[in-house]
Parts: sequence; C-alpha cells; structure tokens
Amino acid sequence: MLGQENIDLVRRGYQAFIAGDMEWMNQHLHENIVWHVPGTSSLAGDYHGREQVLGFFARSVQLAIPEFDIHDIAAGEDHIVALLNTTWRSPDGSTFASRGVQVFHVDGDQAIESWFMAEDQAGFDAFIGSA
Repeated sequence: MLGQENIDLVRRGYQAFIAGDMEWMNQHLHENIVWHVPGTSSLAGDYHGREQVLGFFARSVQLAIPEFDIHDIAAGEDHIVALLNTTWRSPDGSTFASRGVQVFHVDGDQAIESWFMAEDQAGFDAFIGSA
C-alpha cells in the first residue's frame, strides 16, 4: 500500500482502537508485531506479538482512556507518521494531555511495528504511575 491507503489504514486504526473493534485490530496487526512504549510507567516496554499488543491495549484503557486529535498523518512506502494531540482520562476523572508522534511500519494492510514518542514523557509516566 502507498500514500493515501496507508494514511487511511492508520486513521481507521485509531478509530478501531477507540471503538474497541477487536476484529479489525486482529486483521490489521501482524501476528509478530512489535509495539514499543517508551518511558518508565507501568505500561512502558516492548510488546511482542498480536496477543501481547492486544493485552497492552486492554491494560492501558483500564488505567486511562485516550482521546486522539490527529493533527496530521504522513506516509511513505513502508512507514506512516501520525502527529497527535492525546488527552488521557483516568477513572477518577483526572486528565493528562500531550503532543506526540507515532510511527508505524506496515506491510500491506498490517502494522508490523510501532513506536510512540511523547512531548512530555515524564508527565505521562507520572500520570500513569508504576502500578
């Protein structure tokens, strides 16, 4: 896939995540995907394989629900870069907002690797905590 198709794939991925569309996620996350989460929070680390990544998604939304405001998405042949404003809302109602960049490596219509970089990683880590 090229250009607009890759951009549409990533936009649909954010929508599927928010909607909890696990069928779509299962189809578009490669079975051997690697998902890199920076920082020192309880969510930080590398998740290997579709099952670990889906488990990470489930765990992350238990701690805080994200709202994505996509500023822009750019695509090359194998990589897509999303510029985001993300607001996280915890069960107690507190929020944390930050800008970030997410890079996806894709093969066809499946994500095979993802990296996320937050403008305020230390603030996010403090918000999520080490539990």
